[in-house]
Amino acid sequence: MSRQDPKSAQRWSPDARAEGSALRVPKTSELIARWLRRELLRTRPSPGDALPSETELRERFGVSRPTIREAVRILETQHLVKVARGAFGGARFTLPEARMVSEATGVYLQAHGTTQAELNEARITLEPRLIGFLAGKLSPDAIARLRAEVQRQGEAIDDVREFGRAHEDFYATLSEVCPNRLIALELLTLRDLIQAQTELVGDAWVQHAPRSRAGMVRHVEVKREVIDHLEAGRVAEAEALWTRMLEAQQRLTAAIGVGDDPIEAL
Repeated sequence: MSRQDPKSAQRWSPDARAEGSALRVPKTSELIARWLRRELLRTRPSPGDALPSETELRERFGVSRPTIREAVRILETQHLVKVARGAFGGARFTLPEARMVSEATGVYLQAHGTTQAELNEARITLEPRLIGFLAGKLSPDAIARLRAEVQRQGEAIDDVREFGRAHEDFYATLSEVCPNRLIALELLTLRDLIQAQTELVGDAWVQHAPRSRAGMVRHVEVKREVIDHLEAGRVAEAEALWTRMLEAQQRLTAAIGVGDDPIEAL
């Protein structure tokens, strides 16, 4: 029998993060919540459909009422059920919304002191690839919807706040027409983060508006060109234009003096 290499024994750990600590065994309520989550997502009830009653769940799992209630509370924190009180209350199925992701992301970033400049850097790194993914994948109806949003933004050139809202709506439309659900979620998360920052630094944008009008006009022109590239399936061209647009926004953020400000959660 070969001798075990002591170095390999030292390297082995079932979970390196938990090394040296006791193994955590899930609580019964967590196991029940996990089972219920799998069943809900497997059977796909309609939003608003009631879960089995508390009595039915107690009989099925052979556990106490507090354990069932704790399991339901876990599902409630995961935005998979809503619990209504009263005679016609109970737990009902609901689908999680993208906003829960953006809220958690925003709170995390704000708590860790993320700055406007960092957000801009991340967007410049990530967003062009998300936009490029859409090239050649959108239907004529999707392209028409994007053009309509850009037209609306162009009509708001002289209203900085409305211009910003139209920019946020453009992201929402990108998400709705995106054929990949994870990328769509990323786009919605970015939309919500942008919305929160617009509300935070809106006054600075308004004060800078007379000097940035030309940049806003160019912003709309670039979006129209990007849509042309998306329609034609030109990935590199769409990514390059989007990058330049974000870099212009980064320069504007620095010019109005908010780059070092912390971002705000929704």
